[in-house]
Amino acid sequence: MTSGKSLQPTPYGKKRYNVTKPIDFEVALNYSRVLMAIAGADGELAEGELQWYIDEQDIFIESEEKKEYIETIRKLDWKNANLEELLSKLKYDFPLNFYRTLLYQAIKMCRGDGNYHEKEKATVAKAAEILGIERSIVVSLESLAELEDSAERLRLALFETDV
Repeated sequence: MTSGKSLQPTPYGKKRYNVTKPIDFEVALNYSRVLMAIAGADGELAEGELQWYIDEQDIFIESEEKKEYIETIRKLDWKNANLEELLSKLKYDFPLNFYRTLLYQAIKMCRGDGNYHEKEKATVAKAAEILGIERSIVVSLESLAELEDSAERLRLALFETDV
């Protein structure tokens, strides 16, 4: 069931993820619920994790519905999410490997509080298994996220800011 609302990607969304078509509001909420369930696998959805995702959505979406979408994300019930059920229903028609993108964003979100917890890592692995993603791809995505975080710390250090 869809609400008829859609989210329009910004130039950032087009450049970063190659998303060129609007995204159905309800489908995007299900995607968000999956990410939140993975990041909350350690028993809590840390403010840093949620804030990483909110920030990402804020620069990814340029629709009138952006404010409503972000407010709705904040209220989602991620604790009672059935990961297997949600993942089986997620289908996107994007010009990219949507499953890898989902895992990448889940990993980035999990790292948003500065701690990629073992339970989060195990849930990423479980999601990858459900989606048919090879372990080597998961390790590569985790390494990419770590590399990006290291590059960000390096940039800040070079600019003589607190790291």
